[in-house]
Amino acid sequence: MFKGTFIAQIIGLIGSLFLAKMYGSEAYGIFGIYISTSSTLALFNTLQLDYSIITIKNKDLSKNLMNSLFIITLILSIFSYGIYFSISDFLLFKDTNFILIVISIFAAIIFAFNKIHESYFTFTKRFKTISKAKVLTTIFNIVFQYILYRHFKIMGLVYGSVISITLVTLYYFIKNKKSIKKINFEKLKNTLKDNKTILKYILPSSLINSFAINLIPILIASLFNLKDFGVYFLSLKILSAPLFLITSSVSQVYYEKSVKIFQYSKEKLFLLTKHIVLINIGLMALFLLFLNTLGIYLLELIFNNSWENLRLFTFILSFIILAKASFNPISDIIIVLNKNHISLLFNIYLFITNLIAVCFGYLYNDILLTITIISVFGGLGYFVNLFYFLKKLKDLEE
Repeated sequence: MFKGTFIAQIIGLIGSLFLAKMYGSEAYGIFGIYISTSSTLALFNTLQLDYSIITIKNKDLSKNLMNSLFIITLILSIFSYGIYFSISDFLLFKDTNFILIVISIFAAIIFAFNKIHESYFTFTKRFKTISKAKVLTTIFNIVFQYILYRHFKIMGLVYGSVISITLVTLYYFIKNKKSIKKINFEKLKNTLKDNKTILKYILPSSLINSFAINLIPILIASLFNLKDFGVYFLSLKILSAPLFLITSSVSQVYYEKSVKIFQYSKEKLFLLTKHIVLINIGLMALFLLFLNTLGIYLLELIFNNSWENLRLFTFILSFIILAKASFNPISDIIIVLNKNHISLLFNIYLFITNLIAVCFGYLYNDILLTITIISVFGGLGYFVNLFYFLKKLKDLEE
């Protein structure tokens, strides 16, 4: 998992810098809107029940839930167009608005399919398949986004992404074809009943978190300048590269391991979690130190100072990225400890904080104020969340 994710992130980061310079900040702003909307919809499409695919002990039930979620995703996607059409009048990028919404809905279906496949492959411990898919996604992205620049200078990033994730989901279906079966609705009913806390707490919590992470950027793009949002999105993408590497290579394995440890040896879970947290914080701190010193000069050399505020945005957002690196890779401990209501409360806090940040920034016409509030108060929230769950795990040792 780590090797494949590392290769994908290195290729992806280098490719992103090259593509960002080629496309410019406005196209990157459009791409950010596409990523934000499709990510939110993908989360809604699965109802977060992809988590249950991993925790279910019975292989037949896990397989049945996987196949059920494919159908549920398609059904829920029918409602997506109406949701996004209702907010389209508030967006500033009206020339590409309709096609952007249609593509985002389709991409959300594909993203959801990929999440479902990955959960089932995690359940069956086929991590190599997931690793290969991450590398393929990155390579396909760069290749198609580069090819499409000549014909689609604004939407090329979006079209390239859709093509690449579609090819990867085809790869997943081929690898998983023996597990594609007819749905047993009685088994599905019992599975939903046994996992009702996910629908009750995790789903609304994750939706609120997604709104905080993805809806807020859409508001920033709408209320401020699309080019400024492009710089903001690129800063986050650069900062999040090692975060994604750490999270995606650790979280799925940690989730599977923590479930077993919690069942048979609870007292060892604190030491495992603490060890992972310290390593993650150390790695991220080193990266942020490099990026905000020598790294930022290299970035400005690449972009020739054409991306205004990249240095400042990167520095301000470093705090919340460090905080996320401390908690996100072990965030599945929320489900393991059945503290789903805490996740709900935290994400409500995060959403309100980000909404206040956008309001203050818009009131004073200062996007830097918005980004600063999001980073400082959001980062503090992640650290508080981390200390709370470490304390709960420490209590298990007594």
